[in-house]
Amino acid sequence: MGYRYSHIQLIRLAGLIIWLSLSVPLVLHYEGISKPFLVYGLAHISFGLVFWLATLNFKNSRYNASGWLAVILMVFFVLVINHMTDSATGIFYALIISVLLPWLFPVAISLVVLAAYNLLIGIQFGYIGAELNNPTFQYVLFFVYLGVSVFSFIISLVAFKQQHDKEQLRLLNTELKATQVLLADSSRISERLRISRELHDLVGHHLTALTLNLEAASHLTEGKPQRYVKKSQSIARLLLADVREVVGQFRQSGTLNLGQAINELLSDLPGLKVNKDIPENLLVEDPRLAQTILRCTQELITNVLKHAKAHQLWVKLSSQEDQLLLTVKDDGRGLGNKEFGNGLTGIQERVAIMNGTFEISDQQGACVRLTFPI
Repeated sequence: MGYRYSHIQLIRLAGLIIWLSLSVPLVLHYEGISKPFLVYGLAHISFGLVFWLATLNFKNSRYNASGWLAVILMVFFVLVINHMTDSATGIFYALIISVLLPWLFPVAISLVVLAAYNLLIGIQFGYIGAELNNPTFQYVLFFVYLGVSVFSFIISLVAFKQQHDKEQLRLLNTELKATQVLLADSSRISERLRISRELHDLVGHHLTALTLNLEAASHLTEGKPQRYVKKSQSIARLLLADVREVVGQFRQSGTLNLGQAINELLSDLPGLKVNKDIPENLLVEDPRLAQTILRCTQELITNVLKHAKAHQLWVKLSSQEDQLLLTVKDDGRGLGNKEFGNGLTGIQERVAIMNGTFEISDQQGACVRLTFPI
């Protein structure tokens, strides 16, 4: 049974429900337009807006300045709401931040941020709730909130790990399906070559021997028997020609369906809109060439998913005269001044082994163009 909504969509929905529920205290605090009410309302609306923008694209916020800015602003709004209401209302907003952290930062940094802003809230608890006869209640409430906050963080971390593992599994599954296509074609080619060798070595040799014997028999017979011998000889020659033609066709049909393999590789990529221009039946005779192009495409896709922070991917594979052209482009952050990693270096080496060319440009995302001689 498939899930209709992703983890990210559910987190965004849950956060918005909590935020909308917290609008009720805002309405209850309304006693006319006043400065505290306006500040409280502005902080509430701003918190919801920042949360929406932060969850709109986790891919670009993760490990980025925008993620830090979102968390800092939301913590600031929590402190403002606590101060303006002179209560612990802001802790319910802070629970939303606890849920966001695993999606924005690595675990170690998330724990530091979680401890830091909870410490700030704890310190602030000593100065709010002045109307209470027993201020200790505020600290009891704080520790209850702290436990719920840590629990929310752990649940969200588990959801993040599940989402990440699910995406990795989807990627591995597409790679496996693409490899299966080439493997099936390779098995088919191997079987055809085996059958062609068997036909050539067994049937072909026997038919050749039969033709020679019939040739000799035609010189030893006369009259009506000779006519039948010559007729049998011509039939044997036609059969031998048919066998040779079948053997030739079996050998020539040893092609790999590279187009289908790459289409399988591009199916169901997590977090990317794929625009592809790939012939469904682009056949390649050289298994090494097909394997090289498939592995290069696979590595380029992996780089886009891991490093580019892209939304769209363009892949084009075409055959022009005596060349195969592969173009992979994304709309991510590009290479900048970074040196090639192991992935791109490995692609260069694979292309060089096949006497191909490797070109890369960095304009509005990375664009890699590979050319292979056929």
